[in-house]
Amino acid sequence: MSAPLRRLGRAAYLAYGTSVIAAVMLALWLVTGFVRSARRAVALQRVASRLMLAALGCRFTVRGAPPPPDGGARVLVANHTSYLDIPLMLAAFDCDFAFVTKHELLEWPVIARITRKGAHIPVDRDRASSRAAVVARIVKTLRAGRSVVLFPEGTFSFDHGLRPFHAGAFKCAVAAGVPVVPVALEGVAGVWSQHARFPRAGRVEIWVGDPVDAPAQGDEEARVEALRSEAHKFIEAHARRG
Repeated sequence: MSAPLRRLGRAAYLAYGTSVIAAVMLALWLVTGFVRSARRAVALQRVASRLMLAALGCRFTVRGAPPPPDGGARVLVANHTSYLDIPLMLAAFDCDFAFVTKHELLEWPVIARITRKGAHIPVDRDRASSRAAVVARIVKTLRAGRSVVLFPEGTFSFDHGLRPFHAGAFKCAVAAGVPVVPVALEGVAGVWSQHARFPRAGRVEIWVGDPVDAPAQGDEEARVEALRSEAHKFIEAHARRG
């Protein structure tokens, strides 16, 4: 295929993909306005994520046992690879959960409504008071029986491998007395590379580890570190740079 045709194809896919995302997000924003419960809002977000990923040609396969819909609260931790991570997690798992996201996203009206209706948890990473409030809210959510998804690297960039994990997710698990489920997203870099402005068609593998409980013995720091080490080991073995 000649260079002009390749450029035309990329431009056509960019226009198509942008239209798909805009249409799905607008529809989700409109329908979510009529939903009262967070569980139903997340169910709608799950449907929207699956539609969007399918329309973009982003296929995924779940390896391992996903958390059951009514299996109790868990802390799901995953490597952070791109803006596709949250739609992938929503699409892959049927269990109800809240995810922790950047406070800056609330500046976008569509994202703000989706976040609030799903009772997701925004965090302002530049304010210590916000971080403390978020930890308290996560623990409260877990104790109420709802799972929470966190990305313990704290951020992502397209050109780095797995970063060190912050301890916050694992402290919340210990405080609430719930297990940690490590999740490795593999192949996302092939769908959205560091040089691309937009995702492309491709396949992602989502590896789900067994639930990990904190050791019964030891002080809080040692129990948190044990969880963090086990999760990092599993994700590092399966993510392969995302």
